[in-house]
Amino acid sequence: MQEYHDKAKRGIKLLLGRQIVVQVITFGGGIILARTLNPADFGLYVISSFMVNLFALIGDFGLAPSFIQRKQELTELEVQVGFTVQQILTTFLVLVMMIGGPYVARYLYPDLPQVVWLVRVLSFNLYLTSWRSMSALQLERHMKYDRLAKIEVGEILVYQTVAVTLALLGFHTWSYIVAVLMSGVFGTTLIYLAAPWPVRLKLDKTIASDLIRFGIPFQFQTILNSVGGWVTPLIVGRQVGPDAVGYITWASSNGRKPLMITDSVMRVAFPHFSRIQDDLAEVERIVVRYLSGLMMLGALWFTGIVVTNPGLVEFIYKPKWVPAVPALILYSLSLGLDMMSMVIGVTLNSIGRLNVTTKIVAIRSVLNILLAVVLVNSMSPANAFNGVPIAYLISSAITIPWLMSTIRAGAVWRISMGIIWIAVPTIAGVTGGLAVSWSTRSLPTIIHIAAAGITATLLFGLATWYVCPEWMKGKIASMAQRYIGETTVAA
Repeated sequence: MQEYHDKAKRGIKLLLGRQIVVQVITFGGGIILARTLNPADFGLYVISSFMVNLFALIGDFGLAPSFIQRKQELTELEVQVGFTVQQILTTFLVLVMMIGGPYVARYLYPDLPQVVWLVRVLSFNLYLTSWRSMSALQLERHMKYDRLAKIEVGEILVYQTVAVTLALLGFHTWSYIVAVLMSGVFGTTLIYLAAPWPVRLKLDKTIASDLIRFGIPFQFQTILNSVGGWVTPLIVGRQVGPDAVGYITWASSNGRKPLMITDSVMRVAFPHFSRIQDDLAEVERIVVRYLSGLMMLGALWFTGIVVTNPGLVEFIYKPKWVPAVPALILYSLSLGLDMMSMVIGVTLNSIGRLNVTTKIVAIRSVLNILLAVVLVNSMSPANAFNGVPIAYLISSAITIPWLMSTIRAGAVWRISMGIIWIAVPTIAGVTGGLAVSWSTRSLPTIIHIAAAGITATLLFGLATWYVCPEWMKGKIASMAQRYIGETTVAA
């Protein structure tokens, strides 16, 4: 079992290192894109991506997670049959989008005719996704994240370079579309070279039916998790317009940015928990550790968002994005719930509780949609899009304790007590930061923002050291000693 813990630690370090580089690249590119393009340009891309991704969810049929979670080794024939089934489904879906996509687009968005060709071109990314999946899932199954991390950094670099260049040249929404396709070609090529396999089109009725039968529950859960995100393009896009879609998507992306790190960690956690799934006490202990580290990061992010805005958004992204600040704060508040949902969901899937997770996620999605519809329609047009994050917060808060309770008896209490300490540094950071923000509001913007942010971070760090559990203090002290030792040697 220790072998799997060690592999997981190494995988997390590699993917976190990759994520730091990715965040730097995306932050810089995101600033240029937000300052160059309008919220409507971004909104059109979100709407087009929604339509393509909707079909992509069907074409994947849960192959990757079902292969990764499986205890026995994969055979060459299983991989080839899985690839063949994917190609059949992908080709069918691309044809459907090329022929029927325009009718759906005109029905959903009659005032946005440009969506038709955006969807048609973007649909070819489905092939890139399916072509890379066989190599990628084998790397993840065996927790070989060193290769994946480097390739994914390269993909992000290609995407941001292409998108920013085309945006500056005046290509508007097409900047995103071309960037997605070019980064997809780049990544698919490198991932295959990192984990080559004998590409063959083969069909075996028994294997194909088994793959689909085991994969569909995973994919159904993925679809349910995605349903909440459909509120923005379907309801906000139709009723309020592409500007509101741009605002809410930008706010969600920036307010929940640490979820990119959470997603990387969960990629390691899934095979990690799958390997130790027979020891539930150990699984629960590791869950608390995952949650402690991730939610501490989420709480610090929320603290920074609250104490530095709206000044920071206006200073970096221009005043045109200030209307999205309330949604930005609401989404950053939801970070802790998001992290709990992701960690507990991955845990339950990896220990074979897929049906339970799917049922609860379905209820949360329905509740989220119903609340969003009510709130968006009951609020003023200028603020209607803020109903989306409010609905998301409420539905998550109601269903996550239920999700947690299904791990084993008493899990809700034990896990909650293991992470409740995070509230103390959050309160300290927000209170101190807002106090400094209020007292320095007459100073120049950059000084005012910096003073509030630095104060909040220092108070958060000090409070964390005093209240965090002993095992975390040991980790922090060990990392500090290692860093000091490496610095001394280098000097």
